[in-house]
Amino acid sequence: MNQTENDQPVVAATPEPPRLFTVSETSERLRVSRWQVYALINQRRLKTIRIGRRRLVAEPDLTALIEELREDGDSL
Repeated sequence: MNQTENDQPVVAATPEPPRLFTVSETSERLRVSRWQVYALINQRRLKTIRIGRRRLVAEPDLTALIEELREDGDSL
């Protein structure tokens, strides 16, 4: 461990893993229906992670979709 001038140990911060949202939480954040979220997934516009039978959306993938929609001036 490194020491600072005050002889205090310096602790390295570990990066937090991305937050994962359910389809319902994703639809709430986008303010669209769950059906629309599944349509985005099927169109491969929204990446997901499968854990067992659950389908989850990572926060960076949700942010990427929003940025894509903003750049394209596209609507859902």
